[in-house]
Amino acid sequence: MTPEEYVAAEMVAGRLTTHHIVLLTEAFQRANGLVVDGEPGPITRAKLAGASPIPFHFLDRWPLPPLPDGRLPVVTSQFRKPDRPDHTGLDMFYEFRPGDKPDAIGDGLADGAHGVPKWVVPYGVLAVAATTGEAWVGVSPTGHWVWILHASGWRCGYFHLKSLLVKTGDRVVPGDPLGEVGDNPSDSDARHLHFEVSLSNSYTPSDPELFLPKSGGKVL
Repeated sequence: MTPEEYVAAEMVAGRLTTHHIVLLTEAFQRANGLVVDGEPGPITRAKLAGASPIPFHFLDRWPLPPLPDGRLPVVTSQFRKPDRPDHTGLDMFYEFRPGDKPDAIGDGLADGAHGVPKWVVPYGVLAVAATTGEAWVGVSPTGHWVWILHASGWRCGYFHLKSLLVKTGDRVVPGDPLGEVGDNPSDSDARHLHFEVSLSNSYTPSDPELFLPKSGGKVL
């Protein structure tokens, strides 16, 4: 196994995340007097992309749509960061603007306990299919969920949905609505979309940032 293949395998297994790679890159740059920006150079990127079995950026779009006013989804909690090693996906919100509903912490906003909230998923926002596949649906204490199984051998999970617009076996294409974002009423978590990527034949969470297109949203 080459070093590049080893790195790719560790990322698939979830033992090496993009956060770790950024820290290692910054340490290398700092030690060699380079600009410290955490970004690997073009040669490294090319080698990783060429050797890796991961289909980087295989998704066609982000799982939350742009809002009518142009706001894009924001990843506020990333995959298995050191302070959340059991967080097997990405949490997505939008930046809060006056007039958004809900507009109080009791209605499920993030960071609104001491004034104006920072993040929101307004009522009525629909999660959408990130690429073509077949739906598999269910429900949990924190709302409905949808897995979309893709021909590539990967699947994407959409969690914390108030209602569903698809059923198991439905075929979807990029942009098809899957369900309204919003937890089950018994859960007090802030309204957000939790998004995961895994191998289809076993639950093997991988960092969804590797699969998302570069445009359509941003990561804090």
